[in-house]
Amino acid sequence: MVAIRVLFVLAGAILGVFYPFLSAILAERGFSAAEIGLTIALSSLAFMLAVPVWGHLADVVIGRVAALRLGVIGSTGAVLGLLLGVPPLAVVVLIVVYAAFESALSPLADALAVNALGRSPRSYARVRLLSSVGFAGTSILAGRLYDDTGFGPAPILWAALSVGVVIATHWVPDVARFRVDGPHAPAAPERPARRGGSFMLVIRTQPRLRGVLLGLGLVHVGMLAGFTFLALRLLELGGQASDVALSAGVSALAEIPAMALIPRIVNRTGVRTLLVAGILLYGAALVAWAFLADPSLIVATRIVSGVGFSAITISAVMTIAALLPPELQATGQGLYHTVGFGAAAVVANVVGGVVFGLGGAMPLFLGSAALALLGAVVIWRVVPSSASGGWTSAGRTPAR
Repeated sequence: MVAIRVLFVLAGAILGVFYPFLSAILAERGFSAAEIGLTIALSSLAFMLAVPVWGHLADVVIGRVAALRLGVIGSTGAVLGLLLGVPPLAVVVLIVVYAAFESALSPLADALAVNALGRSPRSYARVRLLSSVGFAGTSILAGRLYDDTGFGPAPILWAALSVGVVIATHWVPDVARFRVDGPHAPAAPERPARRGGSFMLVIRTQPRLRGVLLGLGLVHVGMLAGFTFLALRLLELGGQASDVALSAGVSALAEIPAMALIPRIVNRTGVRTLLVAGILLYGAALVAWAFLADPSLIVATRIVSGVGFSAITISAVMTIAALLPPELQATGQGLYHTVGFGAAAVVANVVGGVVFGLGGAMPLFLGSAALALLGAVVIWRVVPSSASGGWTSAGRTPAR
C-alpha cells in the first residue's frame, strides 16, 4: 500500500538526519568516549524498557497507529530541547527521553507492515528497503550540511520530518487490537491484563522466542558496538562529519539491492540460512574495521556491512512474524527491538566505551566480531529451518 511505503521512506529519513551522528554530536559537546558510551547506554536502557510498553499500548490499548504517532511526537519534543544550549547532564536526560519515545518508531512500523502486507518475505523486503533509501539520502545530505554548519540543524530536520510521519499515518491501515476473549487469547490466568501485559503473554505462549532473542542479542551487541564507535574511529583518523555520513549512507545504499534480492534468496535458502549468512558478513566487516586505518577503505567496507545488516533485519522480522499471530506483532517486533537495540545496546555502549577508550579500535571490533559469531551459532540451533511462513494455531512454529 502507498501509505505503508511512504511511512517507511519517512521513517528511514528521520533517523538519517540524527541517529548516525549521535556520538559525533556528543563529542562536539565535549563528551569523552567513555561518557559517550555511557550516555548512549542509558538511552539504550530507556529504549529497552520503553519498547514493551509501546507493544502493549499498540496491541492492547490504543492501537499501533496511535502509539506510533505518540512516539514520534514525544521524540521530537526531546530532540528540540537540544536547541536550548542546556548543560551536559540535561543533554543526557534529553537523549534518554528521545530514545524512550523513538523506540516506538521501527517496531510499530514493522508490525503495521507485516500485518498489512501479509507478512511474506517478498512484500516486507520490498517495503523495508524504502527505509534504507530514505536513510541513505538524508544521512548523506545532512552530513554535507553539518560540515558547514555543525550539528545544530539536526533537531530542526528531525522535527520537520516528524510532521510528515504523523501525516502519513492517517492512511496507514491497522488490524484490530488484541482481545482477551479473541481467537488467539490464552487461558484466563495468562491474559495480558493479569500477568505482565502482552510482553509476558508472548514469551509464555511462544517459548522458542527465548533462544531466538538470545542469539539476536549477541549479534546486536557486536553490531551496535561497531556502529557507535566506528563514527569515533573515523573522526580519530582525521575524517569529518561528511565521512561519518558517507559511512552510514554507503551502508544504507548497499541495503537497497540486497533487500530487493532477499525474496528470491530466502525462497531458496530459508530465513535461518539468510540470517546466519548476514551475521557472518557483518562479522567480516567488524574484523576489517579492527585493522584498517584509512577512512576511505573503512567506508568501502560498509558495502559488506550494509548487505549483512539487510539480511539480519529482514530475517529477524520475518522470524518473529512466523512465530506470532497478527494481533501480537507489535509486541513481538517490540521484543526484537528491546533485545537487539535495547539490552544489547546497553552492553555494547557501556563496555564498548571502556574498551575503545583503553585499547582503541582493534580489541573493540575483534571482540564484537567474536560475539557476532557466537550469536550465529545460537541462531542456527534455535531458529526453525521453516521459519518463513505464517503462524499456526496455538502460537506454535510451523513444522520443521
